[in-house]
Amino acid sequence: MGVWESVKDFRKYSNQYLAAFTGTLLMLSVAASYGWTSPTLPLLLSDDSPLPITPDESSWIVSILVLTSIAGPVASAWLIDGFGRKVTLLIAVLPSIVGWILIGVGESVTVLYISRALSGISYGMAYSSMPLYLGEIASDRIRGSIGTLLTVMAKSGILLEYVIGPYVGYRTLAWISVAFPTTFFALFLWLPESPYYLLAKQRNEQAEKNLRWLRRASDVQDELRMMQAAVERSQQNRGTFRDLLTRGNRRSLIIILGLGALQQLCGSQAVIAYSQQIFDQVNSGLKAHESSIIMAVIQLVTAALSSSIVDRVGRRPLLLISTVGCAVGTFIVGLYFFLLQQEVDVEGVGWIPLAVIMIYIVFYTVGLATVPFAILGEIFPTNVKAVAAAIYTMFAGSVGFGVSKLYQLISDEAGTYVSFWIFAACSAAFVVFVFALVPETKGKPLDQILIEMHTSTTRSLNCCSGSQKKKNKPDLQHGA
Repeated sequence: MGVWESVKDFRKYSNQYLAAFTGTLLMLSVAASYGWTSPTLPLLLSDDSPLPITPDESSWIVSILVLTSIAGPVASAWLIDGFGRKVTLLIAVLPSIVGWILIGVGESVTVLYISRALSGISYGMAYSSMPLYLGEIASDRIRGSIGTLLTVMAKSGILLEYVIGPYVGYRTLAWISVAFPTTFFALFLWLPESPYYLLAKQRNEQAEKNLRWLRRASDVQDELRMMQAAVERSQQNRGTFRDLLTRGNRRSLIIILGLGALQQLCGSQAVIAYSQQIFDQVNSGLKAHESSIIMAVIQLVTAALSSSIVDRVGRRPLLLISTVGCAVGTFIVGLYFFLLQQEVDVEGVGWIPLAVIMIYIVFYTVGLATVPFAILGEIFPTNVKAVAAAIYTMFAGSVGFGVSKLYQLISDEAGTYVSFWIFAACSAAFVVFVFALVPETKGKPLDQILIEMHTSTTRSLNCCSGSQKKKNKPDLQHGA
């Protein structure tokens, strides 16, 4: 009976899963652009390179994508309300398609830079637009699993590059990879626009038609009325950057920007982008690309399981565990590279940094890779969430650009161990930040979370106590 109920549930929500899966092919496509550097940079830096580059140029190839991703939320903010979620996502994939084609035909580093810049724009637009589309098409009951699909598909894109890249040529990989965004574009054309957007544009009949298809139901009037009320509230209470600077929102902004910096400074993006080069220095008995593939598989599996962990363990404990794990992991890996540089015999312990990096990826994925996005959706009033998300994305992108660019330079000039010890020091420092400022929001109504964030006499740390005491309720919609 349980199995039959599960089958009936899947049939009931099948159209939503179809729309979400097809939509998140965009996440697979843009994440593949990020993962592309791991198998490709060692080839381009080798003696028989199809396009010879210097180590400094390799750091630009990684970091330009992160830099231009900052422009993504700006473009999305302009497009998403004017032209719709669907059109925005279709436009978002176009720079990625052009980027892969340029890699396939380009003969210079300049063309490669342009390609990476275009891929970065797609990357930023996808990450700032896709969560909104998924949130607006999903039923309450499956919103969590559909949200997890975004992360799983992104990690799948990285895994595909790691798996395919070492076994095909430089240009062949580009032509294979362009199939991901073109497949998304061809399929997503046939899927529905968000009913929320259609209601906002007074296209009520089309909104009802799309909602019927998504819900596989003929009577959707009750839900449609709730959507209409939500749209009207949103239009009446549009937030601005100034609203983020009020007392309660200012505290929330500090928390989310701190978590955005921590996501980058713990070293995760450097490990993902430069993984094959890192594993090249580790004498573990495995080839570098084999170690990278194992790491990507572990990250994908951990991401798929993380959604259930977040709601059971809580946000704050997971962040603390994740940050401590990243600090310890990067310190140990840094110690290995330090001993290697000092010409200490480490031949018998080459498996240790490999194992530690795998454990590090697990710690990062269960906490820092996912929890900040959950907190972002919980500690801001509805009218400023979009503005806060855009600022968060641009700030994290700026820090990520610095990490991606400087990792290669510091590693070449001072040693790889210095980079990893910087990551360890930053992670250790942020343990204090998480402990002192980040609230526990698990199981609390959004209304209560906002009351606690906006009450000056309640320290953020008290949010983890689970107390249900009420203070004078501020004007949450306007971020008093």
